[in-house]
Amino acid sequence: MRKIDTNRLSTVMNDTLIHRSCVMRSCNRYLAPYLISMNRSVDAIRLVTRCSVHDISKIQNTEEFMLLASIADELDDMHDVKHVLSDRQTDAIQLHWSRNSHHPEYYGEHHNDMSELDILEMACDCHARSKQYKTSLLEYIDTQQGLRFHFDKEHFEKLRHYCEVLVELSKDDDYSEVLDENSKMSFDLKDSTMEKLEMFDEDCYSKCLRTERLYLKRANNVDFASVVYLVYLQEDNSEIGYISLKFNGNLEYKIYEDYRGHKYGIEALAKLIEITSMAELLVTLKKDAQDSINTALELGFELSSSNENSLVFRLKKK
Repeated sequence: MRKIDTNRLSTVMNDTLIHRSCVMRSCNRYLAPYLISMNRSVDAIRLVTRCSVHDISKIQNTEEFMLLASIADELDDMHDVKHVLSDRQTDAIQLHWSRNSHHPEYYGEHHNDMSELDILEMACDCHARSKQYKTSLLEYIDTQQGLRFHFDKEHFEKLRHYCEVLVELSKDDDYSEVLDENSKMSFDLKDSTMEKLEMFDEDCYSKCLRTERLYLKRANNVDFASVVYLVYLQEDNSEIGYISLKFNGNLEYKIYEDYRGHKYGIEALAKLIEITSMAELLVTLKKDAQDSINTALELGFELSSSNENSLVFRLKKK
């Protein structure tokens, strides 16, 4: 069973939202105005644009979010400016690095390919973390230059310069507006839906399922707590449809038009129903999807509810 800890999910969500607020403050109040004062208004606009979506991939991408949640209980390591990432932490953060060019790791061994804009955003990122965790920004980048960054002289001097500017300009700002306990975002993701999520058992869904005429191949799926199978004919390996089952029991299925009329849907779904550990399944179908409705009824689904356009069928496993 996949271990999904709702408290960790809440921790990552809150930490990400607070961090993004801190980054925007570092950018909008300090580094962007500094760039404007240096006749670099275009760079200021580009930096504001970049920081407005800073770390948005953590929230938008489920796989990245789940990986970061796996190390949520290690956030206290951020208090140590000399911290060296463990292999476990590195593995969990790799996907995030690969999507965000303000991290040196985005460029692999060519981290000195970072652009001026990347370095500006990186400075805001590091500065926001220093405010969030009350650490010394300059000590952090000096230490991590030897441990992690490994920039050439030109790139490191640029990063350190922007960090020095941020430290000086924000020296009287404790970021209490975004860090004060009364103003912090507070997400508690624990609810009945999450309880189902935590109980989702993936172990019963093998990579390939076989029936008399078909085989179901589990597809790569970035969404968590759901499984997708592509349905193929054994005789010629033709893909004829798909089945999707989510953690809350919602089932979707489709047999492509050219292969309807042979009860392939019934055969494929019966196999999935046989192996699933879920006690109850639901499927929502359009009222005019008569083939799909017939398939659901033949498998033992019963009409549960309806609206103007759709019907909801429920199956309780014996």
